[in-house]
Amino acid sequence: MRRAFNWLLLLLFVCGLLAAVSYAGARATAGKVVGDKPPLLERSVALAYQGVEDLPGKPRVWVIRYERTRLPGVRRAFIYVSLTGKLIATRPVDLDQRLAAWEKSQEP
Repeated sequence: MRRAFNWLLLLLFVCGLLAAVSYAGARATAGKVVGDKPPLLERSVALAYQGVEDLPGKPRVWVIRYERTRLPGVRRAFIYVSLTGKLIATRPVDLDQRLAAWEKSQEP
């Protein structure tokens, strides 16, 4: 019985470690997209383990959601990152271009 309990604890530890690495990869990928000091506010991160209906193939992804933005014409922004840290999609689709234009407008 003790041996089974030890294996269970080891399994839980490994699963927790994998989840933490996946989360860190998603945050790093989202950080590459938005850059330093982004005009995106009120971030929340959630794991869509059941998949996202709006994406082709309904993949399991980390959803990084920004409730408010200072980008013209954008009320909310979403970044979808796979469990392995690969960028899947953004909403709006041209989020990277809008962020680049905003950064360019902030230069003196």
